Amino acid sequence: MPKYTISDISKGMKVYKEQLSEIHDIWIILYRPKDSDMKEDGIIGYIGTETNAESDALYSPENIITPVYNDSIELEEDIFYDE
Repeated sequence: MPKYTISDISKGMKVYKEQLSEIHDIWIILYRPKDSDMKEDGIIGYIGTETNAESDALYSPENIITPVYNDSIELEEDIFYDE
């Protein structure tokens, strides 16, 4: 399964959230209609540095929402420095 960068993705794409694991410090909101039989985790409905009214509009009783945010600070936690 290919991993995407921020330049690879756009709203409307069907993706698995694992494919977005290399994108850091960006909110990506996936939605999937409850009656959908799609295999992917969702359709990209929002991409941005902060959530807002556009991302909030995706939350509805008809959708299953999967927010994706990979914090770059978590990458630094695995780095050890010699003193």
